[in-house]
Amino acid sequence: MTVREPSMYKVLGVEPRATPETLRRAYRKLARSHHPDVSDAPDAHESMARINEAFETLIDPARREEYDAGLAGGPRVETRARREPQQPVVVRLLGRLKAHITPVYAVAFEPDSGRLVSSAFDNELVWWSRDGEEVRKGKLDSGVVSSLRCVAGERLVAAGSSESTVASWVLDKGTLTSTRTSVNEWVSCVAISPDGASVAAGSIHRILAVAPAEGGRFRFRKQAHGDSVTALAWSSDGRLLASGSADATVKLWDAATGKHIRTIDRIRSTVTAIAFAKDGRLLAAAGADLSIRIFELATGRLDKMVYGHDKPIETLAFHPNGWLIASGSRDGTIGLWNATKGIAHVRIKASNRPISCVAFSTDGLRFAAGGQDRIVRMWEVTAKAST
Repeated sequence: MTVREPSMYKVLGVEPRATPETLRRAYRKLARSHHPDVSDAPDAHESMARINEAFETLIDPARREEYDAGLAGGPRVETRARREPQQPVVVRLLGRLKAHITPVYAVAFEPDSGRLVSSAFDNELVWWSRDGEEVRKGKLDSGVVSSLRCVAGERLVAAGSSESTVASWVLDKGTLTSTRTSVNEWVSCVAISPDGASVAAGSIHRILAVAPAEGGRFRFRKQAHGDSVTALAWSSDGRLLASGSADATVKLWDAATGKHIRTIDRIRSTVTAIAFAKDGRLLAAAGADLSIRIFELATGRLDKMVYGHDKPIETLAFHPNGWLIASGSRDGTIGLWNATKGIAHVRIKASNRPISCVAFSTDGLRFAAGGQDRIVRMWEVTAKAST
């Protein structure tokens, strides 16, 4: 059984809303009683070390914000996010879908039919029925698909990169067009806009660029970060673009103009994945430190922070309900989290190999994952209302 340590607020004997002056008074009072120079207690050194750590954390606004977010989700006191006794999230495996012969890099659901589409390292696409039966296959020329977007009206957009070139493919009612766009930088990540009209690319040389999916001039191209761009995500309405970086920040941009809107710097490690909530309230960012940080999109405030994976997180996806989020990791597990509470609902040991991609269906009743073991897995998911 895990024993909870007292919170830093309890260590100092103050309320969570304590002001800096209250913290200072509490610290001075405790130091007069517990400092090893004045206390004969055998654990005086350990007690004073805890008091010092609590004061140093809570008196610093940035560290206090991060601590509060972690305290809400539980990692500071239990290493992993706490679990609810009665979980409102239930999953059932529908099938292990085996058709690919190379690692699976992207999965997406068609909004109209509900069919699942998956793509692999060899650029083979597979369409699956709602029941997990293989419907058809197709193969794209050159490049490596790492992002898929299914758009209403049987339109599928795929994108990937090869060194300094971004490749995009548009399959519209059976007609395929492909485009190659040179970014003049080594491309590290790509993401397709919700309407399938644009492709964003980030490079190891700090560049962020957005180009039309079917070819044409860049909508914008700019130096975006102080280090490599490592993750990208579009808001569900397509108005915002988020970029994550090895400089431990996430930046928000006007997706049409490239105007910088906000920098979120409460991350502390390389950003490995980003996702927007469908309702536009929250932004999730995964870090190389194995954390998932949840931010209020309107303010950039760190709201929750959870841990639960043993290796870096490769992918994030929000459920349509706006509070459930899925994470896939190089440890082969998938986590389902309540982003508004900072609670872990389900941890699925899906594979012994890394998970590369996760996605929810438009109706929120299914989710799928793919990875290095070449298997696409699909689950039924029931998510009760978050209270």
